[in-house]
Amino acid sequence: MWWLSYSLRWSDLVFDETGGLLRVRAAVNKNRKEQCLPLHPELARALQAEKPADRETDGVVLPNGVPKMKYFLRDLAKAGISFLNERGQRMDYHALRTTFTTRLSLMKVHPRVAMELARHSDLRLTMKTYTDCGQLPLREVMESLPGFGKAADSRRDSRTLVPDGPAVSSSVPETASTDVQETARNIDANHGESLAVTVGHEKSKWRREGDSNPRYCLGTHAFQACALNHSAISP
Repeated sequence: MWWLSYSLRWSDLVFDETGGLLRVRAAVNKNRKEQCLPLHPELARALQAEKPADRETDGVVLPNGVPKMKYFLRDLAKAGISFLNERGQRMDYHALRTTFTTRLSLMKVHPRVAMELARHSDLRLTMKTYTDCGQLPLREVMESLPGFGKAADSRRDSRTLVPDGPAVSSSVPETASTDVQETARNIDANHGESLAVTVGHEKSKWRREGDSNPRYCLGTHAFQACALNHSAISP
């Protein structure tokens, strides 16, 4: 994303009453396809306030680009944010993307929508690499599941809603028996094929050369504190 910041021009931004759009040109996009992404209203207002008065001027939006790592570490220190947390996860530029995609998951955004907003070409990259599973509400989801006792007897609820309905469901008609041995042979055959696909993925270029350093999700207030310590727009 850092290379995109150096090429971002004011003509790539479109502002309106509801917010704005970011146009990622095909020449600077990884997949060589043009994309248009909505801007957060707060970000759109901040950018519009910094836009030069001369509308014919099509300069670079971030003349200073993205700060170098040493300045980024300095900003983290001023904001009271450690570079490594207790889980060994680091706070770097990619962690900002982890924060973004993790917050989308917490908001129950559809994975395909999150993938598009993150500009990823593979859903696994969005859901596995750039989502901090430690922030997911696993306990809340587990506690929301119905129990198995009498209080969770769905048949009783059905009889309450439909008092005239039958007390016992009709029996399921018998079906043709399944050849267990034949099914087992099919599973073994398919499993062998699936394993080959998995091994191929492990040996893929993305897996060999990909960055596997874990990042952590930055809280909203900490993210704002870090951003306020450095302005990439002002020279």
